[in-house]
Amino acid sequence: MTESQVKVWFQNRRTKWRKKHAAEMASAKKKQDSETERLKGTSDNEEEDDDYNKPLDPNSDDEKITQLLKKHTPGSALLMHTSENDSS
Repeated sequence: MTESQVKVWFQNRRTKWRKKHAAEMASAKKKQDSETERLKGTSDNEEEDDDYNKPLDPNSDDEKITQLLKKHTPGSALLMHTSENDSS
């Protein structure tokens, strides 16, 4: 092989490596971007979940909330336990 052929061979080898490296970097960036988007979507759902986990307002005008609060008052739980003990 002549000296010029060796130079061309190494030049081609470097070009091939650069293309392969660039493709790997592009796919890694694409994967990272999709993972970031996925995590961003999860955080949006967590914010929505926080709205559902807020405590109920006992002074609310909503009838369903009022019924739930009446159903789960501490006094009613005591009455249920005593009535169960009486029946056994």
